[in-house]
Amino acid sequence: MSTQEDYLKLLDLTYEVAQSLKGKPATDPYMPDCQKLAIELFYHAATIYQLRHGTKIPVPYSTGGSTFYDFPSVTVLARSVLETYLTMFEVFFEPTNDDELRFSHALWQLSGFAIREKFPISDPEYQKQAADFQREIEEMRDRIKSTKKFKSLRSGEQREVLKGKRKRDWTSTARAAGFGEQTIRQIYSYQSAYVHADGLSGAQILSLPTAQDQIEFIEIQMRIVMIVLSKMIIQYAKKFSESRAICDGNPDTFRMAKIWSGAVSLLP
Repeated sequence: MSTQEDYLKLLDLTYEVAQSLKGKPATDPYMPDCQKLAIELFYHAATIYQLRHGTKIPVPYSTGGSTFYDFPSVTVLARSVLETYLTMFEVFFEPTNDDELRFSHALWQLSGFAIREKFPISDPEYQKQAADFQREIEEMRDRIKSTKKFKSLRSGEQREVLKGKRKRDWTSTARAAGFGEQTIRQIYSYQSAYVHADGLSGAQILSLPTAQDQIEFIEIQMRIVMIVLSKMIIQYAKKFSESRAICDGNPDTFRMAKIWSGAVSLLP
């Protein structure tokens, strides 16, 4: 079976395990926010699939409307898929007890919303919204301060946390998620080259001149995304009974997910 066919099967099961929770009572208070990251991850992965089929240049007068295979954008999106999953794992799946989960969830929220405190406020209409935002931000800080995890931190660490600073160790999180340390470092560094437009990415733009070269490069990134989709499927099946039922109803694809997820854990 081709990379495209396998990718589409895993993408479809990813969608189904996430959709299995749609409209269900949120007995898990964190489930709605976990779903938001699942949607983001799915969007990135689905766009990669579309880019695999080529992009028509939208300036026909200068290029003749030719098609190219946008491997740089695929690489950037593949890193976003990886980061989105690692964030999901760190916030919702890695905590070992409810206190850690409350802390990680509230800090994850604060790390995004605290940016609004730095927005200049001159519009009178926006001032009311800003006041509402500030109340939400303070409520997040209160939830953080109520946890044992927060109380166990040193005073300097507490100040940083209340600013919304997340002390993150991608390598540690990736290891906990089942990636080998050397493997995750290589993948992340390589994908980051395209995010930051370094010399390697610039050189490869010209070193992959043919459509076949570009397609092969895209499919390498697709296989990395297939690992991530597989890990998300398995975590959802563990966490939510509705998602597990969907996986049990798709045994062949679920087995494929287990193979992809397990294979990467064997790499260094």
